[in-house]
Amino acid sequence: MTPDIDIPRPAAPAIEAQPLSPALGARVRGVDASQPLSPATLAQLLDLWHAHGVLCLPGQSLDELQQVRFGEYFGELATTQGEYQISKSHPAIMYITNEKENGEYVGALPDGEMYFHSDMCYVEKPSKATMLYAMQIPSQGGNTLFANMYKAYEALPAATRASLAGLKAVNSYEPGTSAPMAATRMRSARAEGVRSYSHPVVCTHPVTGRKALYVNRLMTEYIEGMPREESDALLESLFDFQERPEFIYEHRWTPGDLLIWDNRCMLHARTDFDASELRKLRRITVKGERIR
Repeated sequence: MTPDIDIPRPAAPAIEAQPLSPALGARVRGVDASQPLSPATLAQLLDLWHAHGVLCLPGQSLDELQQVRFGEYFGELATTQGEYQISKSHPAIMYITNEKENGEYVGALPDGEMYFHSDMCYVEKPSKATMLYAMQIPSQGGNTLFANMYKAYEALPAATRASLAGLKAVNSYEPGTSAPMAATRMRSARAEGVRSYSHPVVCTHPVTGRKALYVNRLMTEYIEGMPREESDALLESLFDFQERPEFIYEHRWTPGDLLIWDNRCMLHARTDFDASELRKLRRITVKGERIR
């Protein structure tokens, strides 16, 4: 009888993480997002995500359902808004693209993306996470900017941080570019039934316990209980501060990049690009809880 021989099995590749920038983010290697994750790998990945706010997994090859499965490791997925839903395989899939069929856009590429914002901040329970998978990228532009709201809050003068405690701000779906436009935008928003919701100006992350600014130039309208002129001035100063270069990382996409960011503590925006070139990314979002 041939004795049993122990054949050494290759160890699973270790996860490697390198900072994307001094401001935020990590590039993660050693994870194949198209395959199921072990509990140990998932735990390590979530720890990295909470620590860095944005994770980039380069060189991925994902179909729709593989991306859905990977996204579900971060929580329950949200359903794509009806006007953008073009995937028949899963209701969470949405395409961010300037692609056209029969002269009509088949995905979403709103101009508002070019201003910093937080996804779904105009509803009671905003998205916890957003994930983008790069499929086709223009030769220049179409980059995604991320801003670290932990660092922005922590860099504020102590007196300013104290003055923000307990304040709430209204966020609206109707896009805009600055706080002084708020009065006009809110009148039309109410008339059209556009969604809006009030959240703390400073939130506390439910996992890390860190505080972060939770306002943004695109959708934050005004601070509750504060005279409009004073509210506008304070918001403009916060917008300018949170968009300082030292808090920002600019991601230049490569096809196969998979990015997932923490929507509770990171803002994002898009740079412009030549509309004659195709930009196509596949997006899913993860449901969140009330901002506190």
